[in-house]
Amino acid sequence: MRHRRGIDLVAPIPPVRHHEYEASTGVYGTLSGLREWEVLGAKCAKCGHIGWLKKEAVVRQFGNQYLHNMSGKMVCRCGNRTGNKVLVGVLGRN
Repeated sequence: MRHRRGIDLVAPIPPVRHHEYEASTGVYGTLSGLREWEVLGAKCAKCGHIGWLKKEAVVRQFGNQYLHNMSGKMVCRCGNRTGNKVLVGVLGRN
């Protein structure tokens, strides 16, 4: 994903596996609560595109937000802003 001001927010390494974040079962709560080996991502509700983001760049842009609030801030390359899902991925151990 790319920010509207041209800031590249793409994570350098894609995760090995991921899951959708659910506020009722999540233990992270905030962006800074994610561990070093976890990456933040989003899945578009309209086209199904999955994009991975740099946590540091997202924190600089939006501050330390709750993960369940991030779905409203994610914009897909197709322009969709509604119904997007927040993903939490785990990096490989290599």
